[in-house]
Amino acid sequence: MLPTSKLLVLVFIHFIGGILIGHFIANNRVLYETNFVLSPSSIESRGALKRTQNSTSHVVIVDFSKPVNVTFKCMKTKTLLNYFNSHICVYDSQKDIYVSNSFRESTSIWEEEGVTRILRVLLRYPHLDFIDIGANIGTYTMYAAALGRFVLSIECFGPNVDRIHRAVQLADVGNRIALIQNALYTKSGEYLKLSNDALNVGGQELDAAMKPNISKPLSQNQSLSNPYVVKTIQFDDLLPVLRERGLRSAIMKVDIEGSESFVVEAGSQIFDSFDIPMVQIEWLKVRVFPKRVNTLIDFFVKRNYEPRTFQCQLLAMNELAKWPNDFCWTKKNFTFC
Repeated sequence: MLPTSKLLVLVFIHFIGGILIGHFIANNRVLYETNFVLSPSSIESRGALKRTQNSTSHVVIVDFSKPVNVTFKCMKTKTLLNYFNSHICVYDSQKDIYVSNSFRESTSIWEEEGVTRILRVLLRYPHLDFIDIGANIGTYTMYAAALGRFVLSIECFGPNVDRIHRAVQLADVGNRIALIQNALYTKSGEYLKLSNDALNVGGQELDAAMKPNISKPLSQNQSLSNPYVVKTIQFDDLLPVLRERGLRSAIMKVDIEGSESFVVEAGSQIFDSFDIPMVQIEWLKVRVFPKRVNTLIDFFVKRNYEPRTFQCQLLAMNELAKWPNDFCWTKKNFTFC
């Protein structure tokens, strides 16, 4: 058996090695231009979006070289795992009682346990990047980028995007993040309405997801000045972006307020093109829609995923009502515990 001192040295070397490998991989895949951008959005007026001549594309990618002409509070975040911190830009805590209200400079963050879990997985598997679907104000996005990994961050609500944009500039990690301002849906190029929650300003849901029988597409003109009208894409529309960035393998977090099934309904090409061994998913709202639940289960089971709790306990397919509100779909040969 190795002496304790040698064992600690080996653990430390492994830890630092993971960081350096991830940093090397991310920084050797930097691309500053893309051909997959359109900009009919509420932040178009400040010039913060990259443009393209390809009028058939509906993907909107934020250009971090442009300024954010909005004022809000930003701070450095708590250090996790004794090494990783970043920046975050928040709302007034009275308007965002969940996410923004969780941040206390160096003492607390939103979903610290979940963020730490993702960081541990990324450290354990240095070849993995990160896909953040439903980024909100960017908690998971900013920490994954702090680790040195490439992050595809998807967020449809303009004020959330503004805050991520500014945090990325403060942390100087724009070369590691592709920030997409679109809502994922089964159809591309539609304009859909978001809900408006006075106490949870950053956590909207698509009316088309939660009120499918009464929601109707809106016009592009309604989106230009209204952040609660968002443009849709299919998840597979992002395949060229991921290929440009040299993505090979990634873990994923999906938290889009009942729209989770839309990711897989129009995202099979991405799952078939890249190795995605783990998907951390919110089940809270989608679970009340049986057809969407069946769509998700069928999709993942056919691709050899298993549903597991955050303690890696296998969830029973015949006890769906007992499934937790958040868990992970993992490939059968992958472990995160």
